[in-house]
Amino acid sequence: DEDDLYAALDALAPRQAQIEDALYRVSRRQTGQSPTVVLYDVTSSYFEGECNELAAFGYNRDKKAGKAQIVIGLMTTGYGEPLAVHVFDGNTADPLTVPAQVETLRTRFGIMEVVFVGDRGMIKSKGKTVLATAGYKYITALTTPQVRKLLREGVVRPEWFTPHVHEVPHGSVRLVLRR
Repeated sequence: DEDDLYAALDALAPRQAQIEDALYRVSRRQTGQSPTVVLYDVTSSYFEGECNELAAFGYNRDKKAGKAQIVIGLMTTGYGEPLAVHVFDGNTADPLTVPAQVETLRTRFGIMEVVFVGDRGMIKSKGKTVLATAGYKYITALTTPQVRKLLREGVVRPEWFTPHVHEVPHGSVRLVLRR
């Protein structure tokens, strides 16, 4: 029953860092090096009860109005092998979770060079600053308003969005276009 589940989670929680460190070591053993690509995404989980210190009202992906939730960030290797999971307060915006994950990669795992791949709109100005300070590169998708702005400014053109990859240098970033 749910008491068994809670007991299992209570036993795992104090060992989370140890388990994640072991996952990282396994990844290094399998590839012979630290991950060169880290995939990151967040989700949320809503609560029916009222006794969770991290539960808060925020952007609810489950469309459950009036339900408190938590935000969960998962980092994996480029092959999808889990590295670390972090639970944030339920009202934490996706971009604000990135600095904690960069800290985990640098401090806990000692990764000095990596490409951090985040979902559309997740890697914003604060995350970009944190990633640059860590010496990390990143890949993300542009939002529709960002693409429209680039089209208006003539940085990209509609005919470049084809089934073939088209690269456009733009300042310090490289835009990769494909339809």
